[in-house]
Amino acid sequence: MQQMVAGAPATVLVVEDDEHLNLALVETLQAYGYSTLSAYNGREALELLRGNRPDVIVCDIAMPVMDGYTFLQHTRTEPEWRLLPFIFLTARMTVEDQRRAKAIGVEDYLSKPIDARDLVAAIENALNRQRLMTAEIERNMDNLRNRIVGLLQHEFRTPLTFILGYAELLATSESEGLNAEEMRLAASAILAGGRRLQQQIDIFLVLAELQNHTLDPNVVESINAWSLWSDILRDLAGSEQLGPLPVELNDQNQDVNIKVDVRLIDEALRQLYGYVQRTHRPDATVIKCSVEHHFPFAGLAIYCDSVEPPPPPPAAHLEHANGRAATVSEADMDLGLTLAQSVASVHGGKLTIEHSAAHTVACTLWLLNAEER
Repeated sequence: MQQMVAGAPATVLVVEDDEHLNLALVETLQAYGYSTLSAYNGREALELLRGNRPDVIVCDIAMPVMDGYTFLQHTRTEPEWRLLPFIFLTARMTVEDQRRAKAIGVEDYLSKPIDARDLVAAIENALNRQRLMTAEIERNMDNLRNRIVGLLQHEFRTPLTFILGYAELLATSESEGLNAEEMRLAASAILAGGRRLQQQIDIFLVLAELQNHTLDPNVVESINAWSLWSDILRDLAGSEQLGPLPVELNDQNQDVNIKVDVRLIDEALRQLYGYVQRTHRPDATVIKCSVEHHFPFAGLAIYCDSVEPPPPPPAAHLEHANGRAATVSEADMDLGLTLAQSVASVHGGKLTIEHSAAHTVACTLWLLNAEER
């Protein structure tokens, strides 16, 4: 009996160097109701992807020209291919092979010779997971929109209250009794509130841009992560926004590259730095920035040895690097952190905020697909 895919037939890209096995897989999948594409090595498959969008990729590991691992790594570094489900075919799968495949992001693997029912089951599982992932992304976007609405009420009203309060004071007859110092303080408060409000509006505009944002391949570029951190800190120092604390940039992992929209990552890192500046306590002594590397993730991290975060809301949507839910969820309380989290999500990564009982904080922007030069 043929298995038909619901709605339009799903398209499966078969990448197998054995001509006879390739043909057999294509004919089998077509008999089960799938649409198919085929290639004989990773390089041919990459060329096919430039003009076609399969729903699932079924790929041999050991192939000439470009093997399955290399092909998979290429797909994971391109925004438009990053979430394509991958099923590996292999004549031999060691524990190390399994570990490597999972680290890169393979959905499943099947041992040769391939049973047609096992192959179809693996494809259907991959398609179901993809549908669940898409639905989860939509739910997260809805939650983000709801959080932004709540944040706007707090983040916009607070500086606006300062501005209006001091402006009303200066506009009333009571202002006639103010001395020069009191007038200066009122004007300074209005200026500070205006600047804060301008910053929040700028953040909101970027968040609005990210609501339905997908990475444009034309603006994504490969850049050295350590150099990016260094350039941002140098720019902050030049504009006198570095703050009073000494800032250190760890010299480890200087060879890690990331493929990103540099404008968005730059903005996200500045927001993380601004968060640490706003929340550090008087006894803080240092801010440390670094690049972490846990393949296939690169982490751009910032640490401070003493901060006083705002009280957490009941929700908890951030994650620690090990995947456990964080006990403190600051992004609901800070528009800048919400922006950083959104930028991470657009890049297939995540934002982690880790506070300790000793009042330290480590904020890390984890980005999928670290590359080494």
